[in-house]
Amino acid sequence: MESLISSENSISALAGLRNIILIGSLYGFHGVITRSLVIENINEPFLVTTRIFCVTIIFGIYARKDFFSQINFDYFKKGALSGLLAIYLPGWSFIYALNFISSGLNSIFISTIPMFTLVWVYLFYKEEKVTILKIISVIFGFIGLLILFQSGISGIQNGGNLIFGGLLSLIGVQGLALSNITNRKFSQYIPSKTFLLTQWLTGTVLSVFTFILVGGEISKLTDLTLIRIFALISIDVISYSLFLFTIKRISATFTTLVDYIVPIVGISAGFFFLGEFVDNIFFVTLMLIFISLFLAVKDESKNFK
Repeated sequence: MESLISSENSISALAGLRNIILIGSLYGFHGVITRSLVIENINEPFLVTTRIFCVTIIFGIYARKDFFSQINFDYFKKGALSGLLAIYLPGWSFIYALNFISSGLNSIFISTIPMFTLVWVYLFYKEEKVTILKIISVIFGFIGLLILFQSGISGIQNGGNLIFGGLLSLIGVQGLALSNITNRKFSQYIPSKTFLLTQWLTGTVLSVFTFILVGGEISKLTDLTLIRIFALISIDVISYSLFLFTIKRISATFTTLVDYIVPIVGISAGFFFLGEFVDNIFFVTLMLIFISLFLAVKDESKNFK
């Protein structure tokens, strides 16, 4: 793995691992904090639009000079596509999914991103070879999902709907899986700050439009609510910047190792802080998904020898 240090744009294996652990932990807590706000009946369109808008303001302050000097139609078109996939789609689908499934269960769905990344790589991104071992890894992941959906367990003590919540979560997962590919491909030549801001501007414009379309309402916020929203914004800024930095320097499949960390943190934090129900079937599914991840990464590691 030390051969990851192959050019001035690469990072060491240790630095990559550190980034992966931090990003995965932040994503895990992000879901728990979001669900805590959903439980308190904070208006979902207001919450997701406010979060994306505030993050965009922060990135705008950071990247505005580069953006205005470098942006062109090609950069905008590709950055907008990644923004739709990486920010708008998961932002809106996950927040509604958390009405029906626990944050821990949602984090399990998030851990399938590498599996779906491989599927989309096979369909659209011919530069990365899909091998027999990777196909087997996808099969293990799908078996895990089938077992989970068969159980019907939502992770919520009173009520919930695994089918509806799970499908909403998987919509967001598809966006993130596809964005792994577009981020990896486009970030190689689009300047980082311009690419970053274009994505979040797209997410903001689409979110404001959706907020108006669905008749979103401005919620009354307590001090504790504001603190948690600020925490979500901070997590977005840190994790997204770090993820974009990391995926630009190592392969899309290797970077999705973050999804080992997300469900571990998400399930644990959801259990301890929100009292979410954890069923044994979650661990069966998670074991199969982890096998899927392991096989994919084992195959991917051959590229670094």
